[in-house]
Amino acid sequence: MKTNTTTPTSFEYAIQQLRKTVAKARTSTIGDVIYDKITKEYYGSYIKTPYLPDPAPEEPVESERVKGYWHITEDGSPLPPECKQTPSEYLAPVADLIPKQPNQQTEHKSKAGKKPQVINNPLATALSTLRLEGRSTPWLDDFAFGAICTGPGVINGKHSVALADVKRLLHLPELSVATAAEHLLNHDREPMGPRQLQRVIEAARTALRGIALHLERNPQILRTVDADIDFDKFWATNDDQTKPATPAQHSKKQQALEMIRAGIPTKTTAKELGISKNTVKKWDREAQAAGGVAGGVNDR
Repeated sequence: MKTNTTTPTSFEYAIQQLRKTVAKARTSTIGDVIYDKITKEYYGSYIKTPYLPDPAPEEPVESERVKGYWHITEDGSPLPPECKQTPSEYLAPVADLIPKQPNQQTEHKSKAGKKPQVINNPLATALSTLRLEGRSTPWLDDFAFGAICTGPGVINGKHSVALADVKRLLHLPELSVATAAEHLLNHDREPMGPRQLQRVIEAARTALRGIALHLERNPQILRTVDADIDFDKFWATNDDQTKPATPAQHSKKQQALEMIRAGIPTKTTAKELGISKNTVKKWDREAQAAGGVAGGVNDR
C-alpha cells in the first residue's frame, strides 16, 4: 500500500501559497489602494518612498549674542564672563562693613633689662602625688596661709592673694610669671595682671621653704609616695642666689700689670697695649688696693 507523504517544508510552503491565493481572491488593488472585493472595504494603501537614513545631528550654532555676553562651559551651561568693574567718578566708594585687618607683625621684644626669675619647684611631683592619691595634707593649707601673711601680706584688711591660687602654683614644676599666667585668673575670670601674679609667686616661694622644712622633719610623708628630694637647695641664702656674676676681666689687664711690675712707665705701657693711660692707672690703683702690685712709674 502506497501513501503520499509530504515533508514539513513542502507543507509550510503550500500554506503560504494558499494564503496568497486567498488574499488575491478576496482583495484587489487599484493603483496603490487596497480594498475588499466583496464588501468594498478600504484596507489601506502602499507607500512607495525610498529609504533614507536619519541625518547626523548637527552641532548647535551659538548665536553671536550668546557668544558676546555669556561663556559656554563644556557641559553647555552658560556662565557670565568675568568682568572688572571700573570705578565711577559719580559714585562714592563702598565702605567695607568688616574691614580687613592687617597682618599683625610679630613684635620683637627687647632683651635689655633683668631676665624674669624662674624658681624650680622640686616638691611639685610629691605634692601632686599626695593630691591624686587623696592623702590628707592639712599642713599644706597652714604653710600656704602663713606664706600669704608673711609674703604679700594683707591689703585693706583682706588677703592680697587667694589661698587656692597659691596652692595651685605649688603643684607646678617651676614658678614664674609666664607659667602662672597660664593657670591663674582673677575674680572676673580674666587673665591676672603681672603685679598680682608676682604677689602669688611671692607667697608660693615663701611657702616652699616651710613645706620643705616640714617634709624634711617628717620623712615618712615622702616615703609613702616613694619620693626622694634634695633639701639642701632650699637652704641656700638669698645672697648666694642673687650674687652678681663676676665681670669678665680685660684681655690686656694681666699684661699691663706685668709691665707695671717691670717698671715700664704708664705712658709707654698704654701706647704698647693700645689702651688709655687712665685705664692703666685704674688697674694700677686696683692692684695696689689689693696689695698685689707696687705703683708704677707715672710719666704722664
